[in-house]
Amino acid sequence: MSSTDRLKKDSPPRLWRQISDSIANDIERQVLQGGDRVPTDIELAQRFGCNKHTARRAIAHLEQEGLVRVEWGKGTFVVEGLLEYRLGAQTRFTQNLLDQRRNPRRKILQVTQIEAPEAVARGLKIAVGAPCHLLVLLGEADDVPLSLGHNYFPSKRLPLLDAALEQLAQPHRSLSITELLSACGVESYRRSHTRIGARLPSAEEAAQLRMPRQQPVLETESIDIGDSDRPVTFARTCFRADRLQFVVPS
Repeated sequence: MSSTDRLKKDSPPRLWRQISDSIANDIERQVLQGGDRVPTDIELAQRFGCNKHTARRAIAHLEQEGLVRVEWGKGTFVVEGLLEYRLGAQTRFTQNLLDQRRNPRRKILQVTQIEAPEAVARGLKIAVGAPCHLLVLLGEADDVPLSLGHNYFPSKRLPLLDAALEQLAQPHRSLSITELLSACGVESYRRSHTRIGARLPSAEEAAQLRMPRQQPVLETESIDIGDSDRPVTFARTCFRADRLQFVVPS
C-alpha cells in the first residue's frame, strides 16, 4: 500500500498533520530546499486524496513552525536560512545583503514633503511642523520583500535634496540612501542609535511585505548623523521576523 493510500484511510482530523509531516520530512532531507515552491493546496489535495481545507491547514501548520513562508499571489516557499542583519555605526541595507550574496533592491513607494510631526521633529532635531521629506521604501532580498521603511529627511538642512530626489527617485529604480545623501553633499554619516521592538503588522504593511497579519515584524527606529553631528535621517522600518535576525557587534 502506498503512503498516499495509507493517508486516505486515516481519519480527517489527523490527515492534515500527516501531510505537514510529509512536507517537513522532504525539507529535512533537502528534497525541498530553501526558496523552493511547495505544492499548492489543490496539488496537495490531489496527491493525498483530501479536500483543500485539510491541505491548507497542513500549510498553515508548516508556516507556524517557520518552515515555509506564504507569499500572497505567488505561492508557498521553503524558508531559507535567516539573514543576519548587522546593526552598528555603519549599518547599510545594501551592503548587509551583498555580504551574504543576496540581491538587494529598494523600491520607491512614496516621495512627499510633509510637516514634521512631533516624533520626527524630535528625532531630526527640527521644529514641529518644519518641512521634511518622507521617502517610503520597500526593501527586497532576491526579489522577496524584507523591509518597509519610512525615512524622513530635514528639508532645510539638506538644500540639495529636491534635486537629488528628482535625479535618483525614478520609477522602477532601486534607491540607495547612501547614494541619495551623497548627492545631497553628505559624504559620510553614521548611526547614532537604533531602537528595536516587535509588533504585529498593519494591514498595509502585511500586504506590502506579503505576509500574514498574525506573524510579527521587527521594528527599528533609527537616527543617522552627518559630520556635523546633526541628524540627516530619522527612520522607522519594519522587517519580516521570519526572514531576518539582527546582529549587534559587542
